[in-house]
Amino acid sequence: MFSALLLLLTAALLISGYFIHSVVFPIIDKAYSYNLSIAGNTVWWTSVNAVLLNAPKIIAAATAIRLIKRWYLKQKEKERIEQEKLMTDLQLLKTQIRPDFLFSSLEQIYNYTKKKSPEAPKLLLKFSDLLSYMLYECDDIKVALEKEMIMTEEYMLLEKMRHGNSIEMEIGMRGDVLNKEIAPLMLLPFIENSFRHCATVAEQPWINLDINIENGMLTMKLMNGVEPDFGVKEIERKIPEIINVQKRLDLLYGGNHELKMYAEGEIYITVLKINLEGKPYAGASMSRTGIQNQEASTKYAVN
Repeated sequence: MFSALLLLLTAALLISGYFIHSVVFPIIDKAYSYNLSIAGNTVWWTSVNAVLLNAPKIIAAATAIRLIKRWYLKQKEKERIEQEKLMTDLQLLKTQIRPDFLFSSLEQIYNYTKKKSPEAPKLLLKFSDLLSYMLYECDDIKVALEKEMIMTEEYMLLEKMRHGNSIEMEIGMRGDVLNKEIAPLMLLPFIENSFRHCATVAEQPWINLDINIENGMLTMKLMNGVEPDFGVKEIERKIPEIINVQKRLDLLYGGNHELKMYAEGEIYITVLKINLEGKPYAGASMSRTGIQNQEASTKYAVN
């Protein structure tokens, strides 16, 4: 096919060259009273000579156009694959809701209902809202930050109930969440990880969550109690949910986030910073003016 097309192109160029030298050029010469003319027996050779000189240029230009088009299509395909990968990662994260959390929460709600507790309808509604959000409202790349914060609180309250209300929990949220978006279920794996750590604490387990939104920057500081001999690197390497969310952070936010996870004594600390406006994180030099502003802020403890 390539050889046939190349022959056709060569023939077309020869015919075109002959036509230009035998017809077009004489007309132009006559129009401008230019008397230089080519003998009839040399027109054909002049055409061949012109084709030999110009054909590589034309072929190179056509090849360049073809390569640019191919590169463009590959870039579009790459973007499509990356988009599908993001959606696949999100779907995988949604399927990582532990069955024991679901069944234990339902069992606790059933016990509340059996005892005719006035809290049962509220807990059932929270559980329903959380499942609906995770299964049906997280299909987009980003969701409303306000909704994500509400669902984060709902999840922590249900987890506290699942552990028999034995966990001391404090939640603090400050800043303006309106008209802001975040990738769905981005904070959930870290909070779930904290509850997993609390389950191993022999004494009084506790969790402290502090979220601040300021100048388009979301800062989450999550602390929980751990055993004194807690091995951070050894345990974190075996948790696929954390590995998954780290990949999602790299894909969705790239240089616009910072994540630190470490232990100090009997305290395990997770600090996550996400620039919701897409600007690169500037580290410690970033202004933190007004972080203690309590206007339109909430802070409460769940005992």
